[in-house]
Amino acid sequence: MRTLGERRAAGAHRTPDAAVCVRRAWWSVLGLVPSFALAFLVGEGIAAALGHPPGGSEPAEWWVLLAAGGPALLVFVLPAVLAVHFGRQAARLGDPHGRTPALVAVVVAGTFVVLNLVSAVGVLMG
Repeated sequence: MRTLGERRAAGAHRTPDAAVCVRRAWWSVLGLVPSFALAFLVGEGIAAALGHPPGGSEPAEWWVLLAAGGPALLVFVLPAVLAVHFGRQAARLGDPHGRTPALVAVVVAGTFVVLNLVSAVGVLMG
């Protein structure tokens, strides 16, 4: 217990306990839902800005796929990165339940990335 005269050192912060980290990891997993929509908007918006509107008849070039797909994938993967961070922090603080949301986030984001890469390769090959 601190007395009235004690002060924290400048820049010192309290480490959250494991239960808080597990909750933050699950909230990060939930963040994959809006990030999906945002990633779609980012990808389609960049492609449209580069002259390839959605539903166009000709396939986009490789550089358009890269320019639009890269930022879109980064937007989608960001909540998964946060879920892994908080899940690992919870496990380090003694709560092994933090691994579950991290694993869910990695599987969902990884599947999304692989499907998009396969789709891009299909567009480029066909």
